[in-house]
Amino acid sequence: MNHEQLTHDYRSSMQRAAFAYLQRHEAQYLVDSDLLYDNCVRHMTVSLEVPVFMAQQLVHNAWTELQVINQRKWIGVDWGTSPDCTVVHLIDTRADLRYPVPARLLPQTLLAQRNSAPKHHPQ
Repeated sequence: MNHEQLTHDYRSSMQRAAFAYLQRHEAQYLVDSDLLYDNCVRHMTVSLEVPVFMAQQLVHNAWTELQVINQRKWIGVDWGTSPDCTVVHLIDTRADLRYPVPARLLPQTLLAQRNSAPKHHPQ
């Protein structure tokens, strides 16, 4: 293995570590994403001993990757209150709009997820 391959492997593994950190902690910093970014850079430099200049670049790359993935998650499914509900609602999470769709029109693989969907109980 040459020096260039070793450098790439190191950078890619450290970027994966930054990405994992961001994913694990993003719910804690919903309001202050700058704090999440700074804490991730600090984690990389202190815990993993990545040089600061490289940690900033790797966290930036991981942050961009995470934002792209999060933008893809814009459709949700509301299965209704009963398991045999004939109408489900597709939810556009970006526009906060709901669209009623007959369940029979959905693909079978999506309908199979109905039983495994988390149940919300009123409190």
